[in-house]
Amino acid sequence: MGRVGGRVAVAASATFGPRLGIANALMRLLPDLRERRRRPELMDQPGLDPAEHRRALDALRRVNLFSVGARAVWPRIRAFHQGRLREDPSRPTRLLDVASGGGDFPVRLARLARREGLDLEIAGCDVSEFAVGHASEHARRSGVDVRFFRADVLADPFPEGYDVVTCSLFLHHLDEPEAVALLAAMRDAARLVLIDDLERGRLGYALAYAGIRILSRSSVAHVDGPLSVEGAFTRDEARELARKAGWPRPEVVPRFPCRFLLSGGGA
Repeated sequence: MGRVGGRVAVAASATFGPRLGIANALMRLLPDLRERRRRPELMDQPGLDPAEHRRALDALRRVNLFSVGARAVWPRIRAFHQGRLREDPSRPTRLLDVASGGGDFPVRLARLARREGLDLEIAGCDVSEFAVGHASEHARRSGVDVRFFRADVLADPFPEGYDVVTCSLFLHHLDEPEAVALLAAMRDAARLVLIDDLERGRLGYALAYAGIRILSRSSVAHVDGPLSVEGAFTRDEARELARKAGWPRPEVVPRFPCRFLLSGGGA
């Protein structure tokens, strides 16, 4: 390195060295996420105060709006719908969103379908009666026809009669055997299955910790956001879960911010 190059290197070190040191120190404060650590989240607990539950669901809606989950899956849904219409144009494509929570994911899909003039019949299910009511009201206010109903997909027979099954931000709530069982049930129920979820990692943890505090005042969401990242699967782990569930060709792709999309199907 010449004299000028040496001076540039020294100047860069003086400028960025302290900042890199601070960044490295902050990273060391984050939890070690090489191994999954699933802990109960507040919103999963029975008896949660309805006002707190509502604030937490609204917080998730803001997070999902930022992460554009519905738009991430939409091209695959559109392509599937167009292919299915060539086989049977006599009926709409039926889509079920599993563990819908506040309903923002299927409501956004319904808006996209209406905007593009696609004949989709969309429903959502959740184990929580409160969430079902909240989601139904959200759909009504949004002016879209999405039916919500109560179903425990981990304990009850999986709902039948759907072409597409989607699931957003639910997989990380499950133990591995539960996740495999649910993925197998989805595989048997639909020809296209789309799972949008968090990917475990330190950057995602930092984003969850800071982002949820920027987007919401919900104390429940402030606790649950980082816990969700600790309990999330990596892309490789999600692919292996799908294989254990009998998916023939699971595909996992990364997407912004610190999430993955798992796709496949079977029925």
